[in-house]
Amino acid sequence: MKMKKTVLLLSISLLPFISCTNESNIATNVTPQATKPEAVAKFNGAIKKVAMIKDPAPAMPKTSAELSDEKKDMLIPAAKELIASTGVTLAEIERQTNNDREKILKWAVQVYGDYNKKVNQNFKSEN
Repeated sequence: MKMKKTVLLLSISLLPFISCTNESNIATNVTPQATKPEAVAKFNGAIKKVAMIKDPAPAMPKTSAELSDEKKDMLIPAAKELIASTGVTLAEIERQTNNDREKILKWAVQVYGDYNKKVNQNFKSEN
């Protein structure tokens, strides 16, 4: 449960990076979609898609940081692709995470955050 909270909180904490990047892009007329690697764009799209899904009222109360199994399943393919885009093989991803969805998602969120941090630093240095 702690890992679920971490994954969701990390995802939410990346929103300011995306927002700041968009503001910088508007000022310099560069669109993030044009410069974003495909794996990052897919993971970003998966996060947005999952965020739009309304969950039915749970039988047991959940914390707001928990993702449903359905939402995790939607994120996993894009998460694996994002991790693989860093040069890690799918076999290595499976070995390091034991196919634990939460570990895969946590790793992908870390890669996604690192990418966004790098993009923000590049934009700040250009402006």
